[in-house]
Amino acid sequence: MHTDKVFRWLLSVLSGAAAAFCGQYGLFFLLVAAAVVLDVVTGLVKAKATGEGLSSEKATRGFYKKLSLFAALLFGIFLDFAASAVIVRAGVTVAAETPFALIVSAYIIINEAISIAENLYLTNPDSFPQWIAKRLRVAKDQMEQSDK
Repeated sequence: MHTDKVFRWLLSVLSGAAAAFCGQYGLFFLLVAAAVVLDVVTGLVKAKATGEGLSSEKATRGFYKKLSLFAALLFGIFLDFAASAVIVRAGVTVAAETPFALIVSAYIIINEAISIAENLYLTNPDSFPQWIAKRLRVAKDQMEQSDK
């Protein structure tokens, strides 16, 4: 079998397995990944356009911050399973229907979207409305206040 065909076959098998394993969580990963990639790209463009420059130290810190977003999402997925499989059965009062992964995903996406909007605005203020970031901050504040 040709190497290219083997690679495509392997990629198809792995993608299918990941989709089957992830179920509804695949979309969460995809949207979070898209938000993270857009934030990185717009951040790089902003750094170059504004003369901020790039540094390996800042990039390394940023990489670990982005990695922690995926760790938070994995923790949300863990809580989804733990809430229904263990916590509720142990008699602890937690709403088993609480969609932890969905909430974590939404929070990450809103935060990344705020950063993307700010990057775009700072890159070229005439090409992006600043009110979008303001509305996203309101949504973030509402999420933070929803349990108080």
